[in-house]
Amino acid sequence: MREYTIATLVIFALALGATIWSGMWRERALWLGFIAFAITTIVADVLLTGFGVYGYDRRYNAGIYLGQMPLEDLGYGLALYLVAAVVWSRGKYHDH
Repeated sequence: MREYTIATLVIFALALGATIWSGMWRERALWLGFIAFAITTIVADVLLTGFGVYGYDRRYNAGIYLGQMPLEDLGYGLALYLVAAVVWSRGKYHDH
């Protein structure tokens, strides 16, 4: 397993933990947004890497790709989505 893969797995696990801890995991809207964000990320990344706008160094990931996009890039983006959603709605789910 490569550095980017390990970092992505750790970050995604922490983001998922924060989602569960916050109580947001019960929200249908969170998961609908998660799916929409995943689709948008996949489409944008596959197009941008396919056109050569940017690329990834294959030495640092597990080698599983969707087009030219490493799977880790999707995991990192989805973790970012979860953290942003938890932070944004923190006041709704917790007393201050």
